[in-house]
Amino acid sequence: MKKQLLSMLILLLGFGFSVSAQTATSKWGVMLSGGKMEYKGDIGSNMIFGTPFQGHVGGRLGYYLSPALDVFLQGSTGRHGIDLSTEPGNTKVDQFLSDVTQGNLALHWKFLKGEKFNPFLSGGIGLMSFKNVLGTNLDPGTPGEPRGEDESGLHIPLGVGVRYNITDNFGLFWHSQYGIGFNDNYDGAYPGNVNFPGDRATDGNDNYLLHELGLALSLGKQDRDKDGVADKKDACPDTPGLKEFAGCPDTDSDGIIDGEDKCPSVAGLAEFMGCPDSDGDKIIDGEDACPNVAGEARYNGCPDTDGDGIGDNVDKCPEESGVSKYNGCPIPDSDGDGVDDDSDPCPKTPGDVGGCPDSDGDGVVDKDDDCPEEAGTVRGCPDADGDGVADKDDKCPNEAGVPEKDGCPKVRKPTRAEMINRYCAPAISFGSGASKSDTYDSSISGIVSFANQYPEAFLNVSGYTDSQGAEAANLRLSKRRAKRVADSLIAAGISSDRITYEGYGETNPIADNLTKEGREMNRRVQVCASTAKRIITTTNTKR
Repeated sequence: MKKQLLSMLILLLGFGFSVSAQTATSKWGVMLSGGKMEYKGDIGSNMIFGTPFQGHVGGRLGYYLSPALDVFLQGSTGRHGIDLSTEPGNTKVDQFLSDVTQGNLALHWKFLKGEKFNPFLSGGIGLMSFKNVLGTNLDPGTPGEPRGEDESGLHIPLGVGVRYNITDNFGLFWHSQYGIGFNDNYDGAYPGNVNFPGDRATDGNDNYLLHELGLALSLGKQDRDKDGVADKKDACPDTPGLKEFAGCPDTDSDGIIDGEDKCPSVAGLAEFMGCPDSDGDKIIDGEDACPNVAGEARYNGCPDTDGDGIGDNVDKCPEESGVSKYNGCPIPDSDGDGVDDDSDPCPKTPGDVGGCPDSDGDGVVDKDDDCPEEAGTVRGCPDADGDGVADKDDKCPNEAGVPEKDGCPKVRKPTRAEMINRYCAPAISFGSGASKSDTYDSSISGIVSFANQYPEAFLNVSGYTDSQGAEAANLRLSKRRAKRVADSLIAAGISSDRITYEGYGETNPIADNLTKEGREMNRRVQVCASTAKRIITTTNTKR
């Protein structure tokens, strides 16, 4: 029991020293260890804390080959043997003890590479030398007598171990090595041993198991970031990098180290300090509103396809020239009348007079026309007597007056004859042919009212057409229209002796026949009064 406790104490002391595994920058390392060698051979086996205690000390020199392999030149020295003589009933010659020195060349395969724990497998070839320290009793068959021989030979060490890295320079390791020997002599138990005739030992090789705990010391240079560049030569010692950049990283592999790269995560160009310019417009992607389409700096890297001075990235109509007020689109024409909204005083209503409608064709747009459905000259209203006061406001609509008299004259009231000779009823409009308009009946009623008020008056009915169609046909049509009005007056109670009618075709137009509105005004019948029965003379003019 005391020997076992002493063995555990020595093993625990071995944990006090250790080094980390070699690296590309710290290729050389040395290890010191303490341990225990166990016997396994013809006499028996004491593989786990057998007796006697066989302590070993060892050392090894290692060299880094690759991230997975290290090579070691290693050796140890100590005692090796077995003592079964104290076991009750044992009658064999069963004790030997030798000084053992062993050295080997081995490879360590680091099959799991972690930051702290590095397990490994080992294997190699070496030489072992044994020297008997008890002497040999030549009295065969005496129980408990020592045996053993001086011997040397080859062996193959196979093992498993693990390293625990405390710092970049120090760590702990444990290693168990099973040695396969190529001899059967050193324990003194083998057939044909002249000192022990009749030896019943089997003819097999003698092997061992060596347990080691220890330390190692890195002889190379420090490499804190483990990038293969020694700290003294590493411009970025705490960040893994590349040898060609003195140990500094180039995350995006663009040839510009991260410390000098404004865009370290995206490959770029040296002229832009590592930032990309995907579209080649000399504006880096991070500042380019259109990184995949070449553009201009004034448009933040975007093109202006329609040349309207608004970049495509904010231009809602990039293929059509427009204005900034409408986000790059043309000024709209909401009512489709050919006048854009910015110039159209009536943007929601189509019209042909500056963009606004003029329903009665008098040249005054409806929004400014006090009489939008009736052609006129005074704020769009008729002025029958031409005195500048619209009929709707003229208290004397058929007699020229002055505004301060509400359209009535300043002087005397005209005579009945003057009233008759001045009278001309508002023109009676006609559509196609001689069809009546909506205001036809009210117009007839007004004329009848005048005729009844002045029974001495004669009514002269004149028919007209526009300039469309043949002149002869228009003349006939105008006469039919005049006759229709005359017949309506007669039917209303006016004596036919007081009425004369005639058609004058397309002569005496009151509006321009080149416009639709003008032609509508020219398709009319005019009824005027006189104190003598007569026919209105035409001027035989067209326009």
